[in-house]
Amino acid sequence: MAELTPMEVQMMTRDLAPEQKMLFSSQLAASSKDRSTALILSVLLGTLGVDRFYVGDIGLGLLKLFTIGLCGIMWLIDLFIIRGRADELNRRKAQEILDSIKMTS
Repeated sequence: MAELTPMEVQMMTRDLAPEQKMLFSSQLAASSKDRSTALILSVLLGTLGVDRFYVGDIGLGLLKLFTIGLCGIMWLIDLFIIRGRADELNRRKAQEILDSIKMTS
C-alpha cells in the first residue's frame, strides 16, 4: 500500500467547499503519521514496540515490548510492513476527518 496520493485526496474532497478542503488538509497534515519515521522507529526501537505505538497499534506494541519483539521475529516482520500500517492509519484518519467535516455541514 502506498502513501495517500494527491489524487486520492482530490477524490475524497471533491464535494467539499474550498474552506472545508482547507480544513480537511490542515487536520490531515496535523494527524498523519510519516511512513519514514515509522520505519526508522522500527529499525531503532522496534523490539520495544515503539513503531507499533506510533502507528496506533497499542496491543501489538505492548506484545512487542514484553516479549522483546517476540524474540526478534515480529521485529523483523515489522521492518517490511510498518510503512503500510502507517499508510492504513493515515487513510483511516483521512476518512474520519472527512466524515466529521461532512457531518458538521
